[in-house]
Amino acid sequence: MPWPEILNHDAPFERFRRTLQNNRLASTYLFVGPDGIGKRVFALKLAQALLCENVSTPLMPCETCSACQQVVAQTHPDLIRISKPADKAFIPLEAFIGDAEHRRQRGLCHDIGLKPYRGGRKIAIIDDADFLNIEGANSLLKTLEEPPPMSLLILLGSSEQKQLSTIVSRSQIVRFEPLTEQHVATVLQGLELETTTSIEALAAASGGSVARAIELSDEEVYQFRATLRTAMASLDPGRDNFGKEILGFVESVGKDTAMRRARLRMVGDFSIEFFEAVMHTAVSCVPATDSDVEDALDRLPEDPQLKAEAVAVAIERTALMQDQVGYNASPINIILPWLKDLAACLRGAPISTGV
Repeated sequence: MPWPEILNHDAPFERFRRTLQNNRLASTYLFVGPDGIGKRVFALKLAQALLCENVSTPLMPCETCSACQQVVAQTHPDLIRISKPADKAFIPLEAFIGDAEHRRQRGLCHDIGLKPYRGGRKIAIIDDADFLNIEGANSLLKTLEEPPPMSLLILLGSSEQKQLSTIVSRSQIVRFEPLTEQHVATVLQGLELETTTSIEALAAASGGSVARAIELSDEEVYQFRATLRTAMASLDPGRDNFGKEILGFVESVGKDTAMRRARLRMVGDFSIEFFEAVMHTAVSCVPATDSDVEDALDRLPEDPQLKAEAVAVAIERTALMQDQVGYNASPINIILPWLKDLAACLRGAPISTGV
């Protein structure tokens, strides 16, 4: 990989290398893959290569010119970055079209249409694209349908399924794979983590995400993940007041609403991760290496199709729970119906995932 600071993303690098060699760069790309695997770093490195003043080989910035340095410092006048503020559920509409007093005079949609100051092109990176609401996505439509000359828009999200169809249909999709356990361990070794959990255990539980491994270095989080997997393996996760235990985990971060939302989404991530492991083991017929996964498989219907359908509905219902987190429902009113529906679908009972 010619970019030593970026691990395990040779395929996207090669794709963009060929694209630039053939002068076929599109106007909009959607980078999808788990959080914490390097999509943001890749996007910034790509921007650096495209804005470099001394580049001689495609995708190989000199890293010493003022343009390269400005991209690193995120002060380049032709690089626009927006993301979801920590205290918001979605990216504010103002980030795209300006506030009420400056509609269409400020924001990404205005700025990307301006003539480049020095780089020959304008590049915008939208972080947290999973948190684009309908109003924000609609404000981008004209820019996506009629991109300004020499402009590039990169959106970063976790999956295509979490993006609105208006975005997906107008974007070139670039998929990023999770890092290997060894890659995660290598990165963690360079960090000063205060944890009693071994780097090997954190890497194994990370799902290929450095960000998730860092979260798991909090011993409360690491222990809760293990408890949740056991509860899910029982196929009746709502028993023994586990809903209240989840609520306690969510509320342990304090009264900040954004932090509580992040914790509840994390609960969903841990659950989906577990169900995906169950599905993979069931479909691949490879013996389970995790006792909780084995317990779940033993309790699920014997019929392979019914087993797969039950787990698929559990994943879908959990994704719906995560979507509900962005709205104003209280956590307990999200958690309890979710656990009740999981118990039903994992035992083969029909549920409605539209409520």
